[in-house]
Amino acid sequence: MSSRTDEDPLVSVVVPTYYRNDLLAETIRSVRAQSYSPIELIVVDDSGDGHAEPVATEFDGVRYLELTRNRGANAARTAGARRADGRFVHFLDDDDVLYESKIERQVRVMRRNPDVGVVYTGIDKTGDRTDLPKPSVRGDVLEFALMFEMWPCMNSTMLIREGVLREVLPLSDRRAANDLELMIRLARRTSFEFVDEPLLFKRIDDSSLGSSMDAVSGRIDIVEAYDDLYAAHADSVRRTALANTYETEGALLLRREGWSMRAIGSLLRHLYYAPTGKPKALSKVVAACLGKPGWRAANRVSSVLSASRN
Repeated sequence: MSSRTDEDPLVSVVVPTYYRNDLLAETIRSVRAQSYSPIELIVVDDSGDGHAEPVATEFDGVRYLELTRNRGANAARTAGARRADGRFVHFLDDDDVLYESKIERQVRVMRRNPDVGVVYTGIDKTGDRTDLPKPSVRGDVLEFALMFEMWPCMNSTMLIREGVLREVLPLSDRRAANDLELMIRLARRTSFEFVDEPLLFKRIDDSSLGSSMDAVSGRIDIVEAYDDLYAAHADSVRRTALANTYETEGALLLRREGWSMRAIGSLLRHLYYAPTGKPKALSKVVAACLGKPGWRAANRVSSVLSASRN
């Protein structure tokens, strides 16, 4: 049941899009179907040739913003955020789908917690998997952000106070890992909270930037760019960030190649940098030696053990 009042603040949803008209319409419908209002929807077309205009203008009330050339997703987000009139801003990828109560429930948390600048949620994702926030990743989350341990906090799950977001604009222009850097920049300025339910459906496939090797180079770039910030924290924070980065690299190589000496090398680097949990890290190296089947089996066992502990 909705708990809205006549004084509910405007929420701006910014959807950057790049040649995904086949999925964009469903994303727009999920925004239009929200139980919360008022919402303004801004579609930022990053194609440079107006490719998304027929889809965006099919829906009444959608604000369509066309960039004159392809500038990248974060440039599109920045352009949309600067046009937004809402007290809260929600970035939404053009292949993700909001569940009906997502924005309403996030606004409710914001209104109860005026010192919180970001509220995120859990997700359902391709492959019938559900990922929920870790109970500890709330409040001051800067160390979690620096360690790349914020999942499932990301662009499409966050609702951000406009005043906080304004302080970090323009968003950085990296090939990948943009959401990881945004979380670091936000965490330096505000507290985080979450809704402990999956309120977004996320499509994840091999074409996603988060599933490409650019995600690895983007993380390494962040560690280098924020060297002073990492130096101000315990060495374990930087080591965890690098361990997570090389684990990601190993997993991507195994997914792509089935068996890979490079993947084994990446997971050995993961083992080297991991500040804790060395036996678990070593088991990943062993699993990689068995190729993709061994890696999948190890992940299934790890998931079962994690579920039993929870």
